[in-house]
Amino acid sequence: MITSHQYLDKYPISKDSKKLIVGTIHPHDHENFEIPFFYGNRSSIWKILSEAFPEDIKQPITRPGVLAFLIKHKISVSDTIRKCRRINPTASDKDLEPIELNKEIIDHIKESEISEILFTSGFQKNNAFKLFYVDILGKVITPDIKTNREITLENNIFGRPVRLKVLYSPSGSSNVGLSRSKSYLENLSKYAGLSRPVYQFKIDYYKQMFK
Repeated sequence: MITSHQYLDKYPISKDSKKLIVGTIHPHDHENFEIPFFYGNRSSIWKILSEAFPEDIKQPITRPGVLAFLIKHKISVSDTIRKCRRINPTASDKDLEPIELNKEIIDHIKESEISEILFTSGFQKNNAFKLFYVDILGKVITPDIKTNREITLENNIFGRPVRLKVLYSPSGSSNVGLSRSKSYLENLSKYAGLSRPVYQFKIDYYKQMFK
């Protein structure tokens, strides 16, 4: 099963964007997406952002609503893979083999005003940060990067400093791991008594990352 990216060329990185969301590649069955856009299959990241910014992304979530939010906040979206082979018919990063990486992303970032890149997955094989940092930039992930979940690139790559951050995954399956994270445990008292404390933490976290 070969998946070719449907949105990279339709929605290029905006030259006036300040932030960039970077993932891997959308699931294969894009024709059944709730919205025909990045992360449109379950609207997971957009659902969280709609609760973090309810005045900007209103329910029901639509592509025009998402695009208006991105334009207002000067955010673009891109991915690290243009084409991949699916070992198994799932949306999991571990079940794909990259065929063509989106190496043009480097020039597109240079031509923009982006100062911060937010990755939707981290350091494992085929995760967004790993593909960008190791396979596209040719750099090595250090223990400090894994601990801090971020690093600032100096001027020599993009002509200005650019901060790279690995987001806590928007996926609901990540909530168990997030409940054990240092950031959540340090704020445990703030969410005590809530019916969905980890999810509320995630909403607050995304609001801070995207404000």
